[in-house]
Amino acid sequence: MRTRLYLLTLVPLLALAPAAHAHAGDEIYPFYELLDEDLGRIDLTDGSVEDWYEVLGEPALTASDFYWLNYDYDPSELDFRIWLAWHQASNTVWIAMERFDDLYFNRYDGGGLSWMPLWDSSIAFHVDGDHSAGIYGDWIAAGRDCEGCTPANVLRHNRQAQRWMAIAEAANGEILDYDGHSEWVIREPYAAAGSGVTGHSPAITVVEFKVTPFDDLIWDDEDASEVSQLRPGKIIGFAMRTNDNDATEYPDGFGPAIQLSLGPEFLDLRVDANLFVDGLLVGAGEDPSRYDDPSAVEPSSWARIKAALR
Repeated sequence: MRTRLYLLTLVPLLALAPAAHAHAGDEIYPFYELLDEDLGRIDLTDGSVEDWYEVLGEPALTASDFYWLNYDYDPSELDFRIWLAWHQASNTVWIAMERFDDLYFNRYDGGGLSWMPLWDSSIAFHVDGDHSAGIYGDWIAAGRDCEGCTPANVLRHNRQAQRWMAIAEAANGEILDYDGHSEWVIREPYAAAGSGVTGHSPAITVVEFKVTPFDDLIWDDEDASEVSQLRPGKIIGFAMRTNDNDATEYPDGFGPAIQLSLGPEFLDLRVDANLFVDGLLVGAGEDPSRYDDPSAVEPSSWARIKAALR
């Protein structure tokens, strides 16, 4: 692992790779293992990714890896990079996003997942710990018909896959939310988050958090819920999304948001875990090629991972 310090400046982040319109089956994205001693080196509350760079080196994802919906990628207007990691003993997944935005527009004052995506600096993280796929999530918000879709039944759909969202600024201090509004799910030991903002239009925002994937998350029964057991070589399903809202000319702030995802079907990410991409849990110091099974994945799927470790 490289231990280079990255100094933040208010300039666009470099696009490090060509666009890769990935969907399930095309590429496998590495999550790098954090050892117990690494947890003391990563501070989720410092508003900086310098510690992530020191521990993990280059980011796992950049803006050029994402689908850009209704928008042409222009790093002078919006750019970001994302680190992906995991910790075995706590069965947690760790995420950090550093983002450059030429016009930073944020009025989020709370209200959870219904309002957070409308504002700049938010990031949604969807995860399926055992990659079992299937339907999950908020059917009503996605405009789907479903028999017996009461609010309680909607929450029950989140059992095998979950969605978290974090944002760099929130007037009420709640920068992390879960798609079931269960207080225990977004608290230690299951989750924690921090953020920071430098400058304003242009701005550098940082969001960093850890969350716990569940194979069976029962929102109103913590004891009966089953945490996903994370181990080296395991494949998890995941998806991510962030928005760019440059609608400062709109008095109410609700202009057209720009939507990005790791798959082309943005709306269906809220209900269909079959659209998630593959994430490989890479053991500390391990060569991902040791997990290579030609019967399970295409050989080309490993090129990105191997290159990232060189």
